[in-house]
Amino acid sequence: MKTIIPLLVLLFSTAINGFAQKTVFGILNPSDVEMKECAFEKDAPAVVLFDKGNSWFVHGDDGFILRFDRHIRIKVFSEAGFEQGEIEIPLFHNENNREKVKDIKAMTFNFEEGQLKRATLDSKNVFTEDINENWTLKKFAMPNVKEGSVIDVTYSVYSPFFTHFKDWEFQTDIPTLYSEYKVSMIPFYSYRYRMQGASRMDHFKSYEKSGLGRTFSGIPYNDMVYEFGLRNVPSFKDESFISSRNDYIKKIDFQLSEINYPSGYKKQFMNTWPSLAEELLDYTDFGKYLKKAEKWGSKTLASLSSKPEEERLDTVLNYMKETYKWNGYYGKYARSSFKEFNEQLTGNSGNINLSTIGALRAVGLKASPVIISTRDNGKVSDNFPYSNLFNYVLVLVEVDGKKRLVDATEDMCPNFLIPSRCINGKGFIVEEDSEAWVTISNSAASLEEFNLSMELDLEAGELEGRCMAKSTGYMALAERQEYHNDKEDFEKEFENKGINIVDDISVTNLTDKTLPFKYNFDFTKSYDQIDEQLIISPFVNIAQTENPFKQEKRTLPIDLVYLQGNRFIATIKIPEGYKVEELPSPRKINSDNVAFSYIAKVTGKQIQIVANYSFKKRNYPSSSYKELKNFMNTVTSTVNSKIILVKEDDVAVL
Repeated sequence: MKTIIPLLVLLFSTAINGFAQKTVFGILNPSDVEMKECAFEKDAPAVVLFDKGNSWFVHGDDGFILRFDRHIRIKVFSEAGFEQGEIEIPLFHNENNREKVKDIKAMTFNFEEGQLKRATLDSKNVFTEDINENWTLKKFAMPNVKEGSVIDVTYSVYSPFFTHFKDWEFQTDIPTLYSEYKVSMIPFYSYRYRMQGASRMDHFKSYEKSGLGRTFSGIPYNDMVYEFGLRNVPSFKDESFISSRNDYIKKIDFQLSEINYPSGYKKQFMNTWPSLAEELLDYTDFGKYLKKAEKWGSKTLASLSSKPEEERLDTVLNYMKETYKWNGYYGKYARSSFKEFNEQLTGNSGNINLSTIGALRAVGLKASPVIISTRDNGKVSDNFPYSNLFNYVLVLVEVDGKKRLVDATEDMCPNFLIPSRCINGKGFIVEEDSEAWVTISNSAASLEEFNLSMELDLEAGELEGRCMAKSTGYMALAERQEYHNDKEDFEKEFENKGINIVDDISVTNLTDKTLPFKYNFDFTKSYDQIDEQLIISPFVNIAQTENPFKQEKRTLPIDLVYLQGNRFIATIKIPEGYKVEELPSPRKINSDNVAFSYIAKVTGKQIQIVANYSFKKRNYPSSSYKELKNFMNTVTSTVNSKIILVKEDDVAVL
């Protein structure tokens, strides 16, 4: 445990001890039943009364296995808190072994008719759900959850995976009165850890476990115990426009650092970035897979070697995207062997992108793997060489003297973009003796434009019009995929805005990813009429109608992923006998962060309105939130301004 003690002393030398509380499953405190609200977050729909975890090593048939015990108790205040009764237990597995959950006990307590009544979970109502190739969920719904219920759950997870020592989240989407994690370490395994979101603990204790010691392979030892506790933890507001909740919640992560065998031999686990790179390059499903892919590429794509470098890159990427199908699973390693990958023509991101690197090397381009953490997995730091923080691999290729990041998993993604899920800080370049990183970003703006031409059918009481739309960058990618995957859902988005599409949407450049995605359709939409006034929404609800920045205050930075902008043009033919009563005033905003322009004018018998708004940065500090919120308030109110037409006889002549 030499690797963990100094860190603990540094972080917790001022921590407050003695806050831990005794808890027994099925036995409530009177305050659990009587509580009506969370004292420090009064509008919370529920509160975690306590959440206590305990990880320790137990003797198995062939050595040790990890055991994790959890006991959580939740008080429900309102109907919005009923979802806290949906319990999920994630379990890891690979081809050879898996984690198992045992001893699930769960009760719901309700105080009714002057009595405390309990409903016990039936084991028949515990279900298993496969999430992906490495994770399953044990799921169950607590019985008889209602306002005022107390939920009590305990279970144990047994794991053969020492590299998956249980991490701990002190913070959830509801407030927590007390969260405690106890870890018992033994001399044969050493772990590093990192704390996030808390500079100190409300409870910390370290001690050698008393009583009779244990023996392994003739070596006597005592467990070294560490207790971490936080109290009155606020709920984590899952704010929009953040990279991942994993980047901000209060938590503690563990990483296996060293195995100390009874014989005296020590095995290090990725203590430095160069050693991490070395291990990856020597690993069967990474470095050795790359060599097989390069050998295959030399036979399959040899004719490309004399082509210009840009052409070689595009040809290889297009070949990979057209030949192989991504199965939707992430991974920095290849999940299936190279032979299986070529037989099945499908694989995870590791299979596809590592094969792409081999192919690029085979045609004479310098290409290297870059391991990253996707947005939903959270950012990584170059201070922590933890392999398990990375869950994806990209391709870094040099073309005509310039380095580019590319990806071959998305067949509809143009070669000059990587999927937006990958834009997440930086990635580690896996090369011999490497400590190098690359920033993951894209400077190309993603734009969307709608051009609407309309006239009024006075008899039918509706607008008849044509919409011509086009998009570029990530907006084009999202719309291409949405239209390709489900054309009906694509159309429903407009129908939900009250737009009736006549016939079908006509699409251009669905498969040509190098060009803007275009589509058009004819439509009808009702307008409002009050007495003799005709009230028209010139952008027929296609433009943003609600401010996406809904919070009053913001503590987290704003991450928009990519530069983006929108343009709306509406041309409305004024019907005979009518005239515009008043046009909305022009607006213009131009700052270092945002830009907006709006102008409406009448030319002859036509009204034309043009609106543009854009964000000039991908990321903003929390201090910019007020400006962004006010900006979008202005945008949404202005672009949704109404045009009022009145009969010409009703307009005073001066």
